[in-house]
Amino acid sequence: MESTKKQKSVYVVEDDIEMLSIIDRILKSIDPEIALDWSTNAEEAIQKIKKFIKKGLKKPYQLIITDVLLDGSKTGIDFWKFCFQNYKNIPIVLTSSTHKDILYPNGIPDHIVFLQKPFSITDCKKLLKNILTSNNEYSAQIN
Repeated sequence: MESTKKQKSVYVVEDDIEMLSIIDRILKSIDPEIALDWSTNAEEAIQKIKKFIKKGLKKPYQLIITDVLLDGSKTGIDFWKFCFQNYKNIPIVLTSSTHKDILYPNGIPDHIVFLQKPFSITDCKKLLKNILTSNNEYSAQIN
C-alpha cells in the first residue's frame, strides 16, 4: 500500500553555505523526509519561482527561508516581496544578522516572520517546526 503522505519541501535562499548546512540539519531533525531546495542569491531564486508560476503550481514549497542580505543586486526582502505577491499561501521566514529594528524601524509587519541571526538551534527548530505543522502560516512567530 502506497503512502498518501505528501513530502514536505523547503526552499532556502542563503549565500553562507555553512548556514545552509545548519538549516538543513535543523529541518532534517524536524522531519528526515523534508526535501531541501536552495539558491545563493535572490535573482536565481526569483527565476526558480517564476518557473513554478508558469507551471501553475499552487504551493511548490511548504516553507521558504531567505536571508535578507544576499550576494547579487537583489535582497532577500526583494525575493520575499516577489513570493508574497505570487504565493501568499507559502510562509516565508526572513533571517538576518542585521538587527530587525534597523531593517524595520517602525516594527516588523504582522505578515513577516523574522529570525534574528545568530539564532539558537532550539529557537530555530521550534519556529520552523511550528510553521511546518501549522495550518496558519503566520501564527508560528516567536515573540
